[in-house]
Amino acid sequence: MEKITPETIRHTAVLSRITLSPEEEQGMEKHFASLLKQMETLDSFDASEVPATAHILSAVNVLREDVAGEPFDREKLLSCAPERDMNSYIVPRVVE
Repeated sequence: MEKITPETIRHTAVLSRITLSPEEEQGMEKHFASLLKQMETLDSFDASEVPATAHILSAVNVLREDVAGEPFDREKLLSCAPERDMNSYIVPRVVE
């Protein structure tokens, strides 16, 4: 098992954009060592017969073909709008 050094903890903290006190660094050192020990358990697992997968479920693309069709009638679509101008919906402002 690779030793977790204070430099590794500090580097990880910098990458994570967090500031750790010396006490927190020591706690993280123990936490990281515990995580690495758990990973050692996974390293002992023989996964050579497990097929590579991109997804845990047998997902299939169920989308329709992207085929150009007739455009919708703009006037009919805009007729449902609570507020509109000539060619657009008018919506409440959400960003100030």
